[in-house]
Order: sequence, then C-alpha cells, then structure tokens
Amino acid sequence: MFQGLFKFIGGLIRFVFFLVIFIVIFHTWVIKQALTFSLSYQLGADVSIQSVKMDWKNTGFEVQGLEIGNPYSFPRGTLADIPLVIVSVDVPSLTKGKLRLKTVGFDLRELQVMNAAQKGLNVLALKPMHKADENPAGDSATREAVRRQIRKYTPELMIEELIFSIGDISYLDMSGPSLKQNKFHAGIRGATYYNIRGADDITAIVVAEAMKKMGFGYLQTQFQGYAKKTSLLGKLMEALRGGASN
Repeated sequence: MFQGLFKFIGGLIRFVFFLVIFIVIFHTWVIKQALTFSLSYQLGADVSIQSVKMDWKNTGFEVQGLEIGNPYSFPRGTLADIPLVIVSVDVPSLTKGKLRLKTVGFDLRELQVMNAAQKGLNVLALKPMHKADENPAGDSATREAVRRQIRKYTPELMIEELIFSIGDISYLDMSGPSLKQNKFHAGIRGATYYNIRGADDITAIVVAEAMKKMGFGYLQTQFQGYAKKTSLLGKLMEALRGGASN
C-alpha cells in the first residue's frame, strides 16, 4: 500500500516538475530575456528583441523585431535586421534534459557587412566565427573554470530543420582612403539545412550564403584569412558550393 502511495507521489512530483519547466520555458518574458542574453553572449554583439509571441498550436514561439549589432570591436551599428523568427520546440526532449528544436525559420531583411581598417569584416568577427582562435591560456584559471562549468551544464542545442531567407546585403568598405558602398539583392528564399548545432552553425551558414551572393572572389582575401583558423570551414565551403537545398 505504502509502496503504491510513494510511487504515486513520486510520479506526481515529476509531473509537477516538468510542468513548471514547461511553464517557465514558454513564458514570453523569460524567453525574451533568455534569448537576448544567450544570443548576445554567443555572438559577441549587442542583441535586442522587440517582442515574443507564443504559438501554442505548434508548441513554439515567434520572435519579432530581432536586431543584431556589430561585434564589440567594431563601430556601433546594426549588422542584421531580422523582423521575424519562428521556433518550434520538441517538448518531449525537454523531459530528457535535452534542448531540441524541430524547426527554426527566420527572415533576414538586411545584412550590413562592414570592412573596417585593421579589423576586417564584421561578419567574420562574430564570436562563432573565430572560436578556434580562443586561447584559454590567455584567460585566468577562474574564468576558464567557469567556462567549463557552463559548457558542462548547458544542454547542447540541436535544430532538426533550419529555414531562412535573406533579402538585401549592404556592403561598406572603410579599409581604404575613401568610403565605398555597394548593395546586393541576395534573393535567398527558403534556404534549408538539416541537423544544425545551435548558433555556431547558423552563423557560419548565413555568413557563407551571404558571401556567396556578394561574390566569393570579391571577398576571397578576407575569407582565406579566416578559413585557416576556423573549425567551421567545412560548413562554409559546403554552403559556398551550394550545399543548401532551396
């Protein structure tokens, strides 16, 4: 009798625990704050979000008015203007301690690429694009220990399907004696990738697609300098060869 009662109580506690997790995760304010902080940390740039709207039908949410600023080492300004992001969450994976998204889709209205003197391209200065360059030896032991703990307890984000569009790409060259500006209409609609690992892969793929539309030869010097240092080169090259299915 008592064994059955204890099993019932244990099951009830687990149910309440997962219900609390579900409510917390699907609270719009919590999602907005978590996304803003997480993206800013992962990208190494300021991030702002206008609002978050729940999509209960698809067990997901919409992010409206997402803006990503230039990396911190560059002049202040907007790097990416993304009016809408749609996210569909694999809820059962949460109960297993995993964070899996069924679909992530976004519309990148304008990407503003900047080439600054002695800094290079702003898109290549985003944190995911030079993680291979990070030198833990240059950090304090305490900071590296904290970094390891964060990686240990943060569940890896997996995205089953990534779908995105890119409208326009503005290019500002500040590396010479005079400013040069150019604008490209990317016209990318519904580019699709599968089995993506979080912000790192998304960043590499979007940058590669943008560079392809701008003309790989046009940016070959900057790209080669980056390619020697990054572990994401394979994904970039795959995208530049037309790895996406449209």
